Amino acid sequence: MIFKVAICDDDKNDVQKLTHFLQKASMQLNIDFETTPFYDSRELSERCTQSGIFDIMFLDVEMPEPDGLTLARKIRSLPDRDTRIIFVSSYPQYMKDSFDVQAFQYLTKPYTYEDFERILLQITKDFDESRTSRLLLKTDLTEELVPVSNIISIECVNAKRKMIQVQLMDNSLKAFGTISELEKELEDHGFVSPCRGFLINIRHLHYFRENEIVMSDGSAIPLSRRREKSIRSLFHKNMLVLSMKR
Repeated sequence: MIFKVAICDDDKNDVQKLTHFLQKASMQLNIDFETTPFYDSRELSERCTQSGIFDIMFLDVEMPEPDGLTLARKIRSLPDRDTRIIFVSSYPQYMKDSFDVQAFQYLTKPYTYEDFERILLQITKDFDESRTSRLLLKTDLTEELVPVSNIISIECVNAKRKMIQVQLMDNSLKAFGTISELEKELEDHGFVSPCRGFLINIRHLHYFRENEIVMSDGSAIPLSRRREKSIRSLFHKNMLVLSMKR
């Protein structure tokens, strides 16, 4: 796989540093990258008209409009939940804001090649896991293998018949199964139940509202108070995995 990478920073030295690190990683880790530099965030914003343009984005937080956070919000609203966004900044106070746009990581300046490589290995591992994970769904007419990463949410629509509605990124389908069975099967893939009768993919959780959560497709799902704290914790852990060994 060739990873399509965008680097967006108004500081040319920082762009050159990341480009050099990607070249070094490509040789040392045997990973192919197709890198596109952007020195103006407006150019990248204009380029991102649909999902899947880039696999990985390194975004400076503090840029002239749109800043990195604003640009990330646009990307997520396409919707594009698969692009791994890494914020690069000298200001760690922006970390909390990065939760809202599902940043994969936060790279604090100044950083070393070891810091960069650690994040890059996490990204490639995450891509490998998302490509290999499939869920077998049985419908009235056939069986379908669905990429787990494409599942936004699952809802029980008929408990007696054990019917579920599976919302995917590009369509939806009805299948046989129960929420309790799927919760056990998908637990290690970031799925959690926000309330009775629902299961969500934490990677597609967009933001929280009072008594509900909004998913990447714009759908609103009830959130029980009893489960809110644990889901918020899982959401934050998924968005940002920080190394304490700095």
